Amino acid sequence: MPRQAVNHRFEILPEVYRVGERIHKAGGRPILVGGWVRDVLLGIEHRQDYDIEVFGLPMGRLRNILAGIGPVHSVGRHFGVLKLKTQAAEYDISVPRRESNIGKGHRGFLVEPDPHMSFDEAAARRDFTINAMGYAFLEEQLLDPHGGERDLRERILRHVGPAFGEDPLRVLRAMQFAGRFELRILEETLAICRAQDLAELPRERIWEEFRKLTMQSARPAQGLRYAPELGVLHYLPELRAVYEAPSQEGTSPWELTLAMLDCAAALREGPDDEPRVLMTAALCHQMDANGKPEPDAVAGAQGHTATARFLARLTNEQAFVEAVLGLLSDLETPRQFYERRDAIMPGDIRRLALRQRLPFLLRAATAHHQARHGEAPFPAAPWLKAQARALDVWEHAPEPILMGRHLLERGLEPGPAVGEWVRAAFERQLDGKIRTLDEALAWLDGQWAGAGEPTAPRPSPGGGEA
Repeated sequence: MPRQAVNHRFEILPEVYRVGERIHKAGGRPILVGGWVRDVLLGIEHRQDYDIEVFGLPMGRLRNILAGIGPVHSVGRHFGVLKLKTQAAEYDISVPRRESNIGKGHRGFLVEPDPHMSFDEAAARRDFTINAMGYAFLEEQLLDPHGGERDLRERILRHVGPAFGEDPLRVLRAMQFAGRFELRILEETLAICRAQDLAELPRERIWEEFRKLTMQSARPAQGLRYAPELGVLHYLPELRAVYEAPSQEGTSPWELTLAMLDCAAALREGPDDEPRVLMTAALCHQMDANGKPEPDAVAGAQGHTATARFLARLTNEQAFVEAVLGLLSDLETPRQFYERRDAIMPGDIRRLALRQRLPFLLRAATAHHQARHGEAPFPAAPWLKAQARALDVWEHAPEPILMGRHLLERGLEPGPAVGEWVRAAFERQLDGKIRTLDEALAWLDGQWAGAGEPTAPRPSPGGGEA
């Protein structure tokens, strides 16, 4: 097996060496493997977590050694991985294993540990050459039997060997690796991928690969561009419809999708789940813009938009799906407001702030604009930001001044009428007709004057009270 002097700076915690020395003294050979080695060679910062494959020790003996360092937990099929967590780092520690294909799909494998396997043989079961390297850190040797370092230098994604085609999940991993690391997939690897049956995969695994592509790539389009060649679109008809949709005025819906993904990735920030909502909306934003595929038996999505059907195929995160659909429904609102700015009222902007956090909406709208117009100015963004700041709704949505407790204090009995009065007052507040609690109470007293017993307001055609 080729051995190379390491010309890279492998920065490893001192604790890792202490763990390795314990294993070595017991007769084992610890080797750092997988994504850690790949990321170091690419100069990518990594968290303090390490995958260590141990050669020469059975699993039981290895567990006893690790138990002297910290709590050890067994995970994985047939307990094939030992998890060790210390104050400094987290470790996934395993012994080499043989995998026999005994059925269809990602889970159709029989896994048997074999601590006496060679590193070359163990590396041959991995998916791509860039993931089949190891670093024997006690010996300071890079182990690279399949040319992974060369492929990284040449920005190539290449499968390791014949076993690659036994796991259809690797098709989606090819797509997300091409995006995350900006790699070119070799034709022979593409050919094996096209022959795989992705229908065998559970939807959560498909969804996870799309998450990695969109959330961990600087240029996600580099990966999604391979979806047709990989055969991925055959299983995702809503996305396939975007790919097949004809260009309109020289603009391809597929190219717009690719462009917006990259533009959105450059603006991928914000609290909570906003970045993931943004990237998913970018992926889906053309699905309902150019016709819809025929409805099919996607659970919970019958009669809904193409975007809703697509997301129902991949996730049951209902709140997340609603956030994506909500963002898409307002994606062009900033531009539309700006074009009609002389007719836009403060209440329109306040109500928009109720639906969307405006800094987030403007990031999405800016990505949408840049995908179509490049670096051309987007005047809607500074205009809407200035308007929202003046109305004090840029950072936070407006909140009702008149609350239920105020109504109860004035003698209204608990019940649905309380909420209806609060909503009616809030509508007036959004329109700027109520600005203080005193004004809200004066309005309320005026509505109740002479009515004898307060009742719920009658909605007016404009959405306020009669």
